[in-house]
Amino acid sequence: MRTTVSGRRNNSRRVAAAVLTAALAGGAVLMSAPGASAAAPPVMKLKLNTPAVIGGAGQSVEFTETITNVTSRKATYELGLQAITGLGLPRDPGVVIDYRDPASGRWKPVRLSVAEGADDVAFSGEVPRSFEVQAHSSLTVRLRIGLPMGWPHNGASNGGTSSLTLRAVVETGDKRVTSGNVFRSAEVTKTIKVQGLSPSLSRVPATAVAGGAPIEFDAVLKNPTPSNYVNLANTLWVDPHATVQVRKPNGTWTTLKKVPTGIPGEKPGVYLQGRDSSLRANSTTTVRVRVSYDASTPLGATDIGRCVFVNEGPTTPFRGTTMCAKGATVQVVAPGGKGTKGTKGTKAQPPAKTAPAGKGASAGK
Repeated sequence: MRTTVSGRRNNSRRVAAAVLTAALAGGAVLMSAPGASAAAPPVMKLKLNTPAVIGGAGQSVEFTETITNVTSRKATYELGLQAITGLGLPRDPGVVIDYRDPASGRWKPVRLSVAEGADDVAFSGEVPRSFEVQAHSSLTVRLRIGLPMGWPHNGASNGGTSSLTLRAVVETGDKRVTSGNVFRSAEVTKTIKVQGLSPSLSRVPATAVAGGAPIEFDAVLKNPTPSNYVNLANTLWVDPHATVQVRKPNGTWTTLKKVPTGIPGEKPGVYLQGRDSSLRANSTTTVRVRVSYDASTPLGATDIGRCVFVNEGPTTPFRGTTMCAKGATVQVVAPGGKGTKGTKGTKAQPPAKTAPAGKGASAGK
């Protein structure tokens, strides 16, 4: 689903609301019937059951919207949706909304137009079908929403938003009537938080011996959101003299290829689980890592960095929606020097703190 971007507006909410209203009315201006009372009871009720959180750059999350017809006859409803976010999202696509077609059982996209304001961006559209609800009955519409942060394998390098406001509007009326008709509507607005993945390092030894035994620790990746994640590049940054191995499920160790960033002076990276791993909603994956430093490694402090990239580009490594954590510092010492007993007896560091979720932290390599 591709969105189209309109010109910049000083008040995106007002512009997007006008676009949404026009779409719901089929291009006509909605007007009250002569003598209609502002206190007239609504002909419908609307309940929006949105998720409390979704994952930035993650897969869409399903939710429901319930339309209740409180009249004594069946009615046909139109459903419009509008998501208002911060300015940090890409426009194509920044927000995706799908609906479950009850006739076919398939998910279909809601086409969204984009109105940019000085402080936010509004993505607005209408579900491309009507919903018939019997008298004094309710109908549940299945929807899903996501913030993909760009197309697969072409994600944004930075940016994001900490929340989005989802506005749902239903309207009804016999559109064959050209006068004396009232299109009555119900409207609900909910705020959805946006979080990201939380990479960290756990129990990294404080020292390592140049040319000596490897150190071992855990690289942890936590997904605290209801979004599944795909196209993940779970990454460590290491000294060029380091050799990195990960333990496989059968207990053996495999050596990882160091990948240069292409930027002079930056440490190479290693993919702990390949360039296209995945992580299910509300789950954590832990990779056991072993790092050794050859005899030519300069003595002193060296850093191990920690990041994860979503939808990394097809040609340039380590460029995608970026979430990083504070790394760890290891003192490389000479053989026979202080603190040369390997991983046993060395002082372990606590798990590293992660960058603020949903902020799209820059890679701290």
